[in-house]
Amino acid sequence: MGVKPSVTELLLKAVGASEPSGDPIHKKIGDLPFEKIVEIALEKKEDLLAKSLKAAVKTILGSARSIGITVDGKDAKVVSMEVDRGVYDDVLARYEDKWLST
Repeated sequence: MGVKPSVTELLLKAVGASEPSGDPIHKKIGDLPFEKIVEIALEKKEDLLAKSLKAAVKTILGSARSIGITVDGKDAKVVSMEVDRGVYDDVLARYEDKWLST
């Protein structure tokens, strides 16, 4: 089957960028919808140490932030805090069955 792409490669491909930002705090390379982050978390499930979909999504958000990608127009750290507060629980619930079945 070949080597699966890394989280960084999947994120870069999703925003159409060829490389991470050299200055991710000040120079953004793209923006993704939250659901794309969830899809990448599902795709990478077996490679992540996360025990839950929420934890996996937070891992992907951290990677997105580190390479200069915003999510829903916001810094990924802000989105991660919103995940903790339950802002995205309805979105995560739609994908929970897929997470549990893979």
